[in-house]
Amino acid sequence: MSYTVLARKYRPQAFEAMTGQEHVVRTVENAIKLDRVAHAYLFAGPRGVGKTTAARLLARALNCEGGPTSTPCGTCRACTEIRDGISTDVQEIDGASNNGVENVREIRENAKYQPQRDRFKIYIIDEVHMLSGPAFNALLKTLEEPPGHVKFIFATTEAHKLPDTILSRCQRHNFRRISQAAMLKRLKEISALEKVTISESALSLIVRQSEGGMRDALSLLDQVLSACGNEPKDADVAEALGTIDRTLVNSLARALVTRDAATVLKHTEEVWNRGVDLRRLAEELAWWLRHLFVAKATGAAPEELADTDREAVTSLARDADAAQLARLFDVVHSGVWEIARAAQPKLALEMILLKALHLAPAASIPELISRVERLASGQSASGTGASGGRPPSAPFRA
Repeated sequence: MSYTVLARKYRPQAFEAMTGQEHVVRTVENAIKLDRVAHAYLFAGPRGVGKTTAARLLARALNCEGGPTSTPCGTCRACTEIRDGISTDVQEIDGASNNGVENVREIRENAKYQPQRDRFKIYIIDEVHMLSGPAFNALLKTLEEPPGHVKFIFATTEAHKLPDTILSRCQRHNFRRISQAAMLKRLKEISALEKVTISESALSLIVRQSEGGMRDALSLLDQVLSACGNEPKDADVAEALGTIDRTLVNSLARALVTRDAATVLKHTEEVWNRGVDLRRLAEELAWWLRHLFVAKATGAAPEELADTDREAVTSLARDADAAQLARLFDVVHSGVWEIARAAQPKLALEMILLKALHLAPAASIPELISRVERLASGQSASGTGASGGRPPSAPFRA
């Protein structure tokens, strides 16, 4: 029996199951309920956030035997064929490999005919921005005034590449990157269903690596389970993903905050000997300093962090100064690109961290002002002046 990857196994089968795209779901469901479904939709957004899934769900909602309905049954012949990609009336077209004018002419000719069985003939064109200029021009007339039984659903990661003439003929919906909190919650649910024992900290690492794409997160979880089994440890997860252990990053950040140059050099030598990507280490450290600054500014660690990470961030931020954290972040973050280009990355990283350690202010501006005021008041109280402690000269008398 063939294995089904998690990204396909847990693909949403209903609008309410889509994570992080409530604004799109609400609009599409209302359009179906009010019988105001447009003839052409454009779903735009980053990869792996549900554009193609939403297109399939919309096709099922329109062609379901009990529809049009915002809650397709998922069991009728139309729903199951659309789900399996074998429906004769719903065609999914890859815009990258069918980008010529002859491909669009074929769509235009076939669109004239009534659907064979379902209510609508629906064309889902993925990565539509890959169509050629002549192909877009051939599509214009049909897209503006299609037959009543035809619907177009376009999906793209680069909507800016579409001609304005196409954009003006579509109802556009922008898909967002999924929030880290929502992704973490969903990964916990899937881990429970898969009977996987994995820490929240490890899941947080997967979430951050996925950069807002649920498909990427599930693919990374698949990779982790393949490499580490159903009870992966945090260190094993970090190694499988090629990331850095959070404990090491926190220790390095603490050394920067406390100006412990020896510990900074020790950790740098350690990761270099382990063959860790030093650019990735700098990125992880910049993220951690960002978390510290957020915790210092708001009084609470970012919600997307695991409980253990939040405790570590909150504890370190309590002892750090906001101005120092800001300066540390500036130096480390600006050094990421320098490390990537350096002929000797280890030397570049060491000097960047030592520079950050020494350039970061040791006290905040209000504290420095307070010190100056205390010094000034102390000088005034002792009767000394600005002339190095000499008493003022006697007034001149004629």
